[in-house]
Amino acid sequence: MSLDTSSSAIHLNLPPTSSTQLRPPTLITIHPSVVASILTHHSRRPTEADSSSRVIGTLMGSRSDNGQEVDVRACFAVPHKEDENQIAVDMPFQQGMMQLLGKTGAKESIVGWYATHPTLNAYSALIQNYFTGETSPHPSIHLTIDTELDPSGKGLGIKGWVSTQLGLSPKAENCVFLPVPVVIKYADSERAALDLLTAPAPTPSPSLPPLPTLSASLTQLSTLIDQCLQYVQNVNSGSQKPDPEVGRYLLEGLGRWSSTDGNSNEDEGGIKAGLQDTLTVSYLSNLVRSQVELAGRLALLQQTPAQ
Repeated sequence: MSLDTSSSAIHLNLPPTSSTQLRPPTLITIHPSVVASILTHHSRRPTEADSSSRVIGTLMGSRSDNGQEVDVRACFAVPHKEDENQIAVDMPFQQGMMQLLGKTGAKESIVGWYATHPTLNAYSALIQNYFTGETSPHPSIHLTIDTELDPSGKGLGIKGWVSTQLGLSPKAENCVFLPVPVVIKYADSERAALDLLTAPAPTPSPSLPPLPTLSASLTQLSTLIDQCLQYVQNVNSGSQKPDPEVGRYLLEGLGRWSSTDGNSNEDEGGIKAGLQDTLTVSYLSNLVRSQVELAGRLALLQQTPAQ
């Protein structure tokens, strides 16, 4: 799932400018937890008038064997201040965080940095130069996150960048940013949580007393059973086309309680017999649990010395 917003830019995979610099990556994959952490960091930024409109942080992850793909798995915030005249990044904080993560056994390394602003400026080149030294000999990546949403639903775009030096004499501010495709990466087990986060917020329902709630649940269950019964009758009469998937669900729910005595005239015989077996097993398990607890209490009394 691509996170890049629509752009007419062409991705150029330029050769390295020196023998010590490796080829820049061609793909950036980012985990959903990283996006959530960045948005949380932006939402908690200072609201003072002299504070910056964007926040920055360090990206942690790994690289492929050939260095062409960067997998961003974690991030942390880095304090900074910027205005029209200067910028200050808390480098000791960033280095202290790396030492702390090293003590915890984190396997990820620095791969770049992020900023919650869709545009690039001269300060971006200075910060990029610092993180390039942290990721050397690999080139540093930069992610720009657009945190603004318009009424049409557009926004929250994420773009990836790498930088290359320009000019005969290399300077920190003399660089150009080249776009790199960004793709979100998640496991199948994370899909349910992502769907829940992106779904519309449910309408809250008022709290009801236990008995009316139980009555409403039983009424709803009775309605569903009537619908299943009507469906089975329509299929048996030929007025409705059978659905194999619905049949598998019914077999899974009622097949284990089917009658095994060969008497097909008694439709409810298997259900009643299965229900009795279930209640018997539940009763026996509760009885065994009580016996075990009683035996433990008696053994404890025997171990207590007589007064």
